[in-house]
Amino acid sequence: MVRDYHPDTIAAKGLPEEFVTFAHDKFREIQEAWEMVKKERGIP
Repeated sequence: MVRDYHPDTIAAKGLPEEFVTFAHDKFREIQEAWEMVKKERGIP
């Protein structure tokens, strides 16, 4: 998912700015979810 929603990937595809903004938000959500998973599993 990170690869699909990475803002640089979206920008490189030449998609409009709205998509890049969406990608930033989605990327942040994915990162936050991963941090919760790591904390829950005790991964440093």
